[in-house]
Amino acid sequence: MHSIPKSPGVYVLVFYLSRKTAITFDRKGAQHKFLPGWYLYVGSACGPGGLDRRLARHKRQLVDGKRMHWNVDYFRERALLCEIWYSENADSDVEHQWAKALIELPGASVPAAKFGASDCRAKCPSHFFHVPERPSTAVFRKALATRICSIEVFVEFIKEPRRTKKAACGLQREYFDGRRFLEVRRRVAAESKSPLSEWCSLAKNCLARRLAEQIVKQTKTTFPKIKRAIQFATAVETLIESCGESVLPVLFDPVTPQSREAILSLSRTSDVRQRHRINGVIEGRFRSIAPQSDDTVFDTVKFGEVPSRLARARGSLEKLQHRVDVTCDCSLLAESKQLSRLSRLAATRLQNCLNGRVDVSTAVPGYLGKETVISILKSSNVQGRTVGMARLALRLIVKNLWDFEEMTHRGLLPTDNDMQAVECEVERIQRAARQIEQQGEIQNDLLRKEQSHVTAA
Repeated sequence: MHSIPKSPGVYVLVFYLSRKTAITFDRKGAQHKFLPGWYLYVGSACGPGGLDRRLARHKRQLVDGKRMHWNVDYFRERALLCEIWYSENADSDVEHQWAKALIELPGASVPAAKFGASDCRAKCPSHFFHVPERPSTAVFRKALATRICSIEVFVEFIKEPRRTKKAACGLQREYFDGRRFLEVRRRVAAESKSPLSEWCSLAKNCLARRLAEQIVKQTKTTFPKIKRAIQFATAVETLIESCGESVLPVLFDPVTPQSREAILSLSRTSDVRQRHRINGVIEGRFRSIAPQSDDTVFDTVKFGEVPSRLARARGSLEKLQHRVDVTCDCSLLAESKQLSRLSRLAATRLQNCLNGRVDVSTAVPGYLGKETVISILKSSNVQGRTVGMARLALRLIVKNLWDFEEMTHRGLLPTDNDMQAVECEVERIQRAARQIEQQGEIQNDLLRKEQSHVTAA
């Protein structure tokens, strides 16, 4: 059974107010009107009983015999307490760091000046904030990290707001459904003092599976739905980790929302590519965050992707061999020959880089540079499925070469098995490419002879 620690700490109360409400505070009768939405109150618990005693008080209401004391007590009577974020920490400055991080959340505003901060020595404008959409702890953690305040934040879920028809649909709801599992898993793993990696598999009889089944019962949903939500929430939080608080407004924009498939696809790419696509949407350069084939930014997460790309490229070249054998199109033969030659040179160059025969800083020669190759790949002189195979092969091979210097910088190095796989694929790519080049020459010779016979006749 989960229990709040009795040690000192800092906390955030997450409230939901369903409609515009006027609330009267304290015995003086001061009144303030609050707009509907989500509210965040940050406080600290340094007295006897620590977090456990203070948060137990915040959970109670007037009907439970609670004595009204702070402004937040009066707000608690009219708003729904949905979540509590907390962290064990005895540093009095942390509360103010949290307040500064909360005001940086997307759309955050101060609904009442000095609310909860009347005696704040750090001169915070408030310790109470309004946000239009449900706040994400992943975004909050990212904001804390930028303030060099990297302490562990846990979540206790209290009560969910009543789901309206509007709130029950959409990807945003799926994200917060999956987020519940991620937050509970984080807390349970910490309490059991076991590594988070032991809580990742959702296979039967695994720790994470049993936890997910408990959440299924609590939320009255089904396991396939919660599994899907967990997958999606993991993707969203990966993007938040890479790109910061700007992610959620982009993903869940009500005017131009992103698709689930695009979000999942982008989350599996490198952090550089994630920022490239997210910033591109923010700046109006792209409409979708989905990765595109003409993205030329660094895009390798682990070295194992290199032999995988080479295998796909080799497969395309081997298919191309059979098509070159039977074609009579001179322009197609010339284009296939050029692309195959560049693929062979790129594969050889990559092999030389891995074997240390080429310096990392000069890994990409001019004829295989991004601008040169992209212009070739975008050429519309020759079109069709056949030449598409040749372009795909070149793009897959040269991508490894473009990423090589950054991979080395990040320490994404090959294992012995990776090196063997690369050597094998490069050899097969070179063989296929040479055969295509030779076949292209033979076919061209035959076509020239046929044309000469026709002319002589």
